[in-house]
Formats: sequence, structure tokens, C-alpha cells
Amino acid sequence: MVHRNSLIFLLTFASLLVVNCGRKERSLFEEGKKWEMAGEKTKALYYYELSLRENPDYDPVLKRMGLLLAESNQSIATAIFYLEKYHKQKRDDTEVQRELFRLYLTTGYEKEALEILEEIRFQGKKETLEFFETTYLCLTRGFKQKDYLLTLEKSPLAGDPYYAPWVRACETK
Repeated sequence: MVHRNSLIFLLTFASLLVVNCGRKERSLFEEGKKWEMAGEKTKALYYYELSLRENPDYDPVLKRMGLLLAESNQSIATAIFYLEKYHKQKRDDTEVQRELFRLYLTTGYEKEALEILEEIRFQGKKETLEFFETTYLCLTRGFKQKDYLLTLEKSPLAGDPYYAPWVRACETK
């Protein structure tokens, strides 16, 4: 009887510990998100970092950290680290796929960009796949630049504020 009560106590204690830890990482993440929405990126990163100290694999934080850091040219390597870690957990997140694809292409990681392209080939929409393929070819091949650029400019995605810089990057290549 005493052994059984001890076991029940330990299980209850462990459950409470797990629940409280989960709440703490989540509340720190929510605080970071609040600061991010207010335009306070440094404060947001601080709270995201605190959340990751509670749980280094907490995927919402990995994604937000990666996407925020990707906005700065000085933080690209760190952004890739967080986005790759997130991507291992959530392979079908197109927002992270496209950001990793962009970062890989702009930093010369052609092999990794091709891996993302393969994932998109099996998951994505036709217009997205064509845009990614053409961008890849435009930025990695030294010939037919005008043809690739023309294809990108005709794409329905060319007007999207996210993808427009990709077209400009191809123009300057």
C-alpha cells in the first residue's frame, strides 16, 4: 500500500512538472510574440530565447526565431540553424521551406536548396514549384538568364511582396 501511494505521488508530481514546464515555455513564447507584433524584435528574441531554454525543441519558437533572424544579413547562419531544426519537425511548412530555400540560394548552399525544391515538387502547387525551379535556375546557372527572368516576371507569384525580391535578384544576376 505504501509503495503504491509513493508511486502515485511520483507520477502526479512528474505530471505537474511536465505541465508547468510546458506552460512556462508557452507563456514566454506568447510574450515574445506580443513584442514581435509590437515591432520590438529584440525583446521578442529575448523572450523566444528564454522559451527555448525551457524547451530547446519547442517548434513555434524555432520557427519565429528563424524567420526573425532571417531578416538580418548578419544573422543568416543562426536563422538557418533554427529553421533547419524546425524543418526537421515540420517538413510541410511552406513558409519555412521558402525561407530556407531563399537563404540557401543566397548563401551558396545549392545542394540544400535542391533538397527543398524536391520537397516542394511533391507537396506544392504547380505555380509555386515553377517559380522555385525558375528562381533556382536563374540564380545558379550562367546562361539563359533572360529566359528565366521572363518566366519569373510572368508568374502569378511575381506580384507577391515576398517573392518580388527574388525576381529582382534574378535581374541583377
